[in-house]
Amino acid sequence: MAYTDEQGNFTFENLRPGEYWLVAFGKDFRNQLRKNIVVEAGKTTEVVIVAPKELPKTVGGQILDEEGKPLANVMVKVRGKANAIVSGTIPHAFADSPTDNEGRINFAVQDFGHYSLTIQVDGYEPAKVDGLVVGDEKVAPEFVVKLKRAKEIKGTVEVQVLSANGSPMKGVWVAPIRKQGEDVFEWEWQVERGQFSDKNGLVRFNDLPAGNYTFVGIPPSDRLPIAVSPTVTVTNAEKVKVTISFPPTGRIAGKLVDEKGNPIAGEFVSVWREEPVEEERLLGYDFPNAVTSSDGSFVLENLPEGTYTIITSFGATGGLMTTWQRVYVRKGETAKVTVTVRSETTTVSIVGEVIDSSGKPVSGATVLVNSEPMLRAVTDENGRFSFSEIPATRFGGPATYYVTVMKPGFAPRSETVKIDDGKSPEVRLMLEPGALIEGQLVNEKGEPVGGMPVYAVPKELACAG
Repeated sequence: MAYTDEQGNFTFENLRPGEYWLVAFGKDFRNQLRKNIVVEAGKTTEVVIVAPKELPKTVGGQILDEEGKPLANVMVKVRGKANAIVSGTIPHAFADSPTDNEGRINFAVQDFGHYSLTIQVDGYEPAKVDGLVVGDEKVAPEFVVKLKRAKEIKGTVEVQVLSANGSPMKGVWVAPIRKQGEDVFEWEWQVERGQFSDKNGLVRFNDLPAGNYTFVGIPPSDRLPIAVSPTVTVTNAEKVKVTISFPPTGRIAGKLVDEKGNPIAGEFVSVWREEPVEEERLLGYDFPNAVTSSDGSFVLENLPEGTYTIITSFGATGGLMTTWQRVYVRKGETAKVTVTVRSETTTVSIVGEVIDSSGKPVSGATVLVNSEPMLRAVTDENGRFSFSEIPATRFGGPATYYVTVMKPGFAPRSETVKIDDGKSPEVRLMLEPGALIEGQLVNEKGEPVGGMPVYAVPKELACAG
């Protein structure tokens, strides 16, 4: 990254040859990508970036009734998302805004993109808005929708709560989730409607608006998992019945030992399920955890059938590593497992040399290895470097390291080094003369823009998102 000076100038030195995108940021400017900046080894490339004014990340709309009259002073719920990934995430639109006297609303979205929105007003059928462009200076992000008056359809759902053996369960807190789309983001968790099941395990929900519902049961004991009903649809006033059945569970009985088979006491052990349930994620449900006893034993109970990964904490006694181990839990059974935590006792050396494009040794170059902590060395007059006592394993498997070498006048170079069978690797890294970009950032009037950050991003990284 570089900052522009008072004249809007910026410089990038020691770049690897190739194609770059230049990205300029600032509170008054939107990202300006200047594609196809090709730089060559040992040469200077000049460029000027013209940064247009920042476009607002806001959307305006007007809500009308069937006759085209504004729906004034009503609360509007907006839910939606863009159809592309920006900066590694999918931008969403999420707003609850009242209309003004002309039925207009304004709300912000997370980022630029092409949005699909669902517009909802109580008493009216939801409406879809597709292809709304946010971030195009030629197209204003505006929409107009006409809402049809919803039919006053409300129904009743009776929920039967059953234990794993099929008997009614009293005192289970049950609440509906209204599913207005496939994305969890579009689900409405109706906490205010929650009720406890009676002595017959029954809960009745009256006056539910038409729609698709799932019901979640949270047991009185935190030692039991939550349970989820099938999805049911309320379409009329007739009563709909659905059952929440708490699943039969199994348990894990394990022992935590070191490489010599000695028990490890007082260590935190947890699990996570590899087949996630969306409702559990929505509610933030946590699976059981335990602390090993004096003989290293632990028990994790009330686990629904499935594949689990057992995880021990990082930084255990004696410098032990974090360990993962998979186990399948069957209903009504106990999965027995011994988890062996291995210590980082095996070490290796990484040695190598740094040369230039003609094959001559490069002295005085800085070499880094991403160990913990970061290791640093400087090449000698023969371009040689070495690192010793580097762990041969990391995170329960053969270690992988990144060796990076840098020197002014050269483009940095990185190499991935994998430690195989505990053998010490030797690497050879060739440095090429660095490329140079000299540029200027100006506004639409050609005036320099100072104090703004500018990034030079290799094209392959920019295209990867």
